[in-house]
Amino acid sequence: MKNDCNSRTRPHRTESRSRTRALVLATCLSFLWPGLASAQEASAQAVTENAHIKDYGTGWECNRGYRLSEDKKCVKIEVPENAFLSFGGKGWKCHRGYRKGADSCAMIEVPANAHLADFAREKWACDRGYRKVRGSCTKIEIPVNGYLNASGSELKCNRGFQIRGGKCIALEVPPAGYLAASGNDFQCNFGHLKRGAACIAIDIPSHGYLGPSGTDWRCERGFAKRDRACVPISVPTNARLTASGNAWMCNSGFRRRLQICEADTKG
Repeated sequence: MKNDCNSRTRPHRTESRSRTRALVLATCLSFLWPGLASAQEASAQAVTENAHIKDYGTGWECNRGYRLSEDKKCVKIEVPENAFLSFGGKGWKCHRGYRKGADSCAMIEVPANAHLADFAREKWACDRGYRKVRGSCTKIEIPVNGYLNASGSELKCNRGFQIRGGKCIALEVPPAGYLAASGNDFQCNFGHLKRGAACIAIDIPSHGYLGPSGTDWRCERGFAKRDRACVPISVPTNARLTASGNAWMCNSGFRRRLQICEADTKG
């Protein structure tokens, strides 16, 4: 007789096979864990129709294609048209091209010049060379010096041109400016700021210098930035300049009170 104690089989689809399997398991376990075997046997007797003993743990669960109802019975899952059982067999999903409703699958309406797209919220996307406009796909008109981007859903202009009113217009680079890396805008030279369509030189005050970015200025050590000027820092007694050189701090053993450093009596 074949030894069934160590065999592992897939869940049976009928009540009789499920009970037979459970009883065999209970018999095998009775030699090692009598109490557990008794519990397994009792559980097998209580398995409802269209269910099977769980592979792990105790109790039972509904067969594939069935779900547990409120009255603890396994009822067949009604799979609507254009649908299929989910991987776990406890529910259903719609076929591609259909949208799931309460108990049915409705066909997804794909407009002209579009295609199914699982990643999109509407489950469709416009074809290359078209853009979505109010639920439809409108052709993208490509002007002179223009082209489609990699996805084919947006108009781009050649280097040295900008999009204006659906056209690609030559970009005017002002003095002290140059084409940006994108090629569709300009940036200003070091020491200049972009103001509209112009590059304006930065006004650096006395005791000031350009910062590393070239778009702002800083004050020399011993001076602080105030509005548009660099003003001398008055360092009080028992104080010193900070590492930046643009502010002061009290020495050890002193604390700041307004613009002076007084002895720290609190220790």
